[in-house]
Amino acid sequence: MDEFEALNLIRYLERIKGRHTELVTVYVPGGFSLDIIRSQLAEEKSTATNIKDRNNRKNVIDALEKIMNELRLIGNTPENGLVVFCGNVSEREGEPDIKVWEVVPPAKSDIRLYRCDQRFITDPLKQMYHQENAYGLIVMDIREATFGTLEGSRIDTLKHIKSLVPGKFSKGGQSAMRFSREREGLIKDFYKEVAETAKGLFFNKNIKGIIIGGPGPAKDNFIESGYLITALHKLIKGVKSISYTDESGLRELVEKSKDILADERITIEKEYVQKLMSSIARNDNLSVYGEAFVREELKNDNVDLLLISSGIEEDKKNEFYYLGKEKGINVEIISKDSSDGLQLFGLGGVAAILKRPSKQ
Repeated sequence: MDEFEALNLIRYLERIKGRHTELVTVYVPGGFSLDIIRSQLAEEKSTATNIKDRNNRKNVIDALEKIMNELRLIGNTPENGLVVFCGNVSEREGEPDIKVWEVVPPAKSDIRLYRCDQRFITDPLKQMYHQENAYGLIVMDIREATFGTLEGSRIDTLKHIKSLVPGKFSKGGQSAMRFSREREGLIKDFYKEVAETAKGLFFNKNIKGIIIGGPGPAKDNFIESGYLITALHKLIKGVKSISYTDESGLRELVEKSKDILADERITIEKEYVQKLMSSIARNDNLSVYGEAFVREELKNDNVDLLLISSGIEEDKKNEFYYLGKEKGINVEIISKDSSDGLQLFGLGGVAAILKRPSKQ
């Protein structure tokens, strides 16, 4: 199950509400024994026989039995762990429809949880998807620093700070040596402030890595200063020379970090959209965009890659996604949060790279 399907499932599960506490959620940590989980569920099943309401009692017991059967089929816990949702989704009282779903988290989970409630517990799983690909970003010189995160294809600005460091030359009768000492002291104070700000924003926040950029030596001097705590220093994935230290610098830093982010979503999406735009510019008839044209090429089994913008309405997004999946082709959801993603959205939000030239 890919990220789009998992998040779609989460949205669906969040809409389900049990009549009683009949919806069962189980989180299994990565590498944890399923035998222990099955034993726990067997105990819960025994306890469930005491539930007074007959329908609720039956639904809970049936859900627990269904989960235990699924765990037997799975055999061993996946490396990242396992999340199981099971319960009665029928809208008719007395006509139960017990459904079960299993999701392998996108990253290794240490969460162990059992809950029988009127709602499925989806927040921990949802947070795993939000935090999986987050990078911390710092762009700086001795005058200012801007902090942000890259999550998937979205760049968020978190904080901007300015220093008290004066220019290189003293004013008035102040001696050059004294001015230089005071200036160096202010630079060190600023490095300390950058380090403390980074700690507050990134420490213990499930950051995958940190990338630092800037136009001069300040970024390197900051790293060598030793003010950044060891845990964050170990997360530094790269240092890049860039022109700006404001919000635009964050975007430039990501752009200059293709080597670091080669396997990350923002780089992958950029390549897909640029392939589409190059085809359109060449007018080679190997790409189409817009719902009607894409739908026609899907009907003709002529789509090699289907691109769908995250910005289009949910029903339309789901329709094209599952049309593509049914055809067995590569379907990619392109975030609207990047400049490349905005280009796709501007073309109607749906486009395709074709197997052979279009006849249209």
